[in-house]
Amino acid sequence: MRNIITPVVNGLKQEGVQYTGFLYAGLMIANDGQAKVLEFNCRMGDPETQPIMLRLKSDLLTLIEHAIDGTLRDIDIEWDRRAALGVVMAAHGYPENPRKHDAIHGLTELIAEQEHTGDFHIFHAGTQTGDDGKTIVTSGGRVLCVTALGENIKIAQQAAYRLTDKIRFDGCQIRHDIGYQGIQYQKSAK
Repeated sequence: MRNIITPVVNGLKQEGVQYTGFLYAGLMIANDGQAKVLEFNCRMGDPETQPIMLRLKSDLLTLIEHAIDGTLRDIDIEWDRRAALGVVMAAHGYPENPRKHDAIHGLTELIAEQEHTGDFHIFHAGTQTGDDGKTIVTSGGRVLCVTALGENIKIAQQAAYRLTDKIRFDGCQIRHDIGYQGIQYQKSAK
């Protein structure tokens, strides 16, 4: 925030730009621990936004309306205090040549649990209904983002990976290092 986001927002103000909307900063953490800017977009990042949306308790449409009206500072935004973490399940061949039409198994069983607990959400990105009208199949590179809440990053990470273990499709690719830098940061901050 201090080194990248706040200077950008202040720079927009100094240039006379009254920006209203989303500003997504694509960042990478270098080996020396410094954040480096890859890009800025005037949209939400995908899949980076899914964990943020899982924590948002306020109504998104109401927030957007207040942002448009310039009254966002006049309302309280409610957040779930827990950590959120998302794990992308990608199609075989992603990113160069993602395979399509692989049947996804395990989603139906998780729907009731998702609605009951509210502790996780499975965001669909590269999915569609299969030819039978019932099956969910892959239709793009980043197929699902399995996002879970936890009292800390490690618990959210464990929950997200527990859920990915229940979902299957041929050629599924999953990174198994999501959240480890955050867990290390939490340990060193104690």
